Amino acid sequence: MRRLHKSWARVYVGACVAAAALVGCVASEPGEPGAAVEQEGGGDRAALLRSLPQVTELPPGYHPVGPLADRGMFYADGERPSARLDDGDHYHGYDGPGVWAREPKGLRTQGVLYGIEDSAVVSAGYLIRQADLVASKSFHGLTLRELGFPAARSLTVDLIKGETANSNQYLLLWHFLSGESSPRPMLGVEELPLLTSLPDEFVVYACDQYPDAFCPGMGRHYTDPTSVARFAEAVGNEGVIYGEAAGKLIFIEYVFTQENLAAGISWPAMPLDGLLIPPIDNAHVLHFGAPGSTSGVYTVHMYFLPEDIYLAWETEPETL
Repeated sequence: MRRLHKSWARVYVGACVAAAALVGCVASEPGEPGAAVEQEGGGDRAALLRSLPQVTELPPGYHPVGPLADRGMFYADGERPSARLDDGDHYHGYDGPGVWAREPKGLRTQGVLYGIEDSAVVSAGYLIRQADLVASKSFHGLTLRELGFPAARSLTVDLIKGETANSNQYLLLWHFLSGESSPRPMLGVEELPLLTSLPDEFVVYACDQYPDAFCPGMGRHYTDPTSVARFAEAVGNEGVIYGEAAGKLIFIEYVFTQENLAAGISWPAMPLDGLLIPPIDNAHVLHFGAPGSTSGVYTVHMYFLPEDIYLAWETEPETL
């Protein structure tokens, strides 16, 4: 394959020309327009920082744990950052969501890290051991809703080398500020873009073994099929995938080869704002390939809906 605690006191609803045509709201009838959300401050970075959750809002137990991967200062639940625990290696690929649905674990913040700039929480992410990725382990329930974050602007994946190769870790980090002086509006919690907002080159990809190519516990996948993974030298949103159900977009995804992860490749900022999207509720990192494979791929699905909603889908829901 290629290529959200609702704390909105600091953001305001702004008019966006594209929103009326491209956006639907979960609570509305299909096709009814929703509203784009714009961080206050325009190009004023100080104002943008004030619009984000503040370090004082972190739950008790979070402490500074130092800089990571040249991405600034981080806070974690404890005196030092800990890697996300895997969810077992007895399932792979399309079997994963089925297992997760039968064995629910609920909201799990274990391992979450927060990047801080001038007392504002500007990023959130998780450490995953490189050895676990090499060993084909999968992860789910990586929540991004412990605080009231806006929509993420980009995703970075950085290798952090340890004292030994077995202690290397990957930092998956979601960034809430754009590098642009005038960031475009995004959507509010649980507002979903319409399928019709996708460019014409995006077509249904994968899951053709299921009726209507709808993956149970996942959704339908759309991508520009000219490439099937995100490579370190890729530009723009090359390799991006969008998930859909009932005519609305429900996730954004990037795919990485297991060989590149084993080789210690890092990926710079991968855009998440090519289309208007809402805040990410949760993500999962799912291995595709035979158990013990070192030549499979990892999919990073970033869902706009809570996990218990989409994991329950055996067939496509009629409405969202």
